[in-house]
Amino acid sequence: MTSELNIGLSKVRSGCRPLPSPQAVDFVAIDIETAASNRASICSIGVALVRDGLVVASGSQLINPECSFSKYNIAINGIAEADVGDAPTFPEIWPAVAALLANGNVCAHSATFDMGALRASAARYSMSGPTFDVFCTWRLARMVWPDASAWGLGFIAPWLGIDFDHHEAGSDAKACASVAVAALSATATSNLHGLANVVNYFPPRMTASSYQGVRVIDATVLGSADSDHPLNGKVLAFTGGMFSMSRTEAASLIASPGATFKASVSALVDYLVIGDADFVSFADGQMTRKLARAVELRAEGSPLEILSERDFVALLNS
Repeated sequence: MTSELNIGLSKVRSGCRPLPSPQAVDFVAIDIETAASNRASICSIGVALVRDGLVVASGSQLINPECSFSKYNIAINGIAEADVGDAPTFPEIWPAVAALLANGNVCAHSATFDMGALRASAARYSMSGPTFDVFCTWRLARMVWPDASAWGLGFIAPWLGIDFDHHEAGSDAKACASVAVAALSATATSNLHGLANVVNYFPPRMTASSYQGVRVIDATVLGSADSDHPLNGKVLAFTGGMFSMSRTEAASLIASPGATFKASVSALVDYLVIGDADFVSFADGQMTRKLARAVELRAEGSPLEILSERDFVALLNS
């Protein structure tokens, strides 16, 4: 397995592949890219279809979010306002996407972000959505491959030998589908519900009116009033410059879901968040002192997880 990191910064998008047509499939993988921090600012949707353990079709669609674009989001996904001038709006594309998702099993990496974006966009335009079961491949990967250094798509896909163009929605959706297929193979299961049973994962059901956050079935966790938030009870440390917020703002924001901040990296830390500016250096083989210590702890058996800034923001907004 390769350890090459795929972070997806400073992309330039020249176009997208057409979305696949509805067909009989075992499951669908979806990826959402947004123009700004507002989840209702979808600027691209990617979809991949899986049948009999193979990705049979994938594609993506640029969307005009009818809002301003964030420089941070542009650096991540390479989509700017000029790219979507002739693109359809969410209401124009939503019926086709909903038809692909309806009454099926849907995978997404950090699913709370993607499902939240779909729900927020549907609500923005007073549109209803389909019903389907949701499988978060980020959480499934954590349970299937606990020895991986991290489970963000930019880490786990290259670790599994999956080559993809990170933050191009169609490519991300295909990579997400491939992670799910690899998890099925690793657990000798033939479908997503069978995989969920093996790892004690509870897949929520997306409906037109509700979405229950993805979680692991755990009696201890379920006994806590704030247990649905993935950062509840966790200890976080930060390293490097962050595009989306300051270090002080991040330390303040994690208090709301019940997490705590630690200035240094030790065995007490659950997550080390690397600002996206440092992810570029990390991809070139350089490490900050905190990151080097985190890697050492991982090698010693610590469950400490290394998160990109984008994955941290997705968790924070869960």
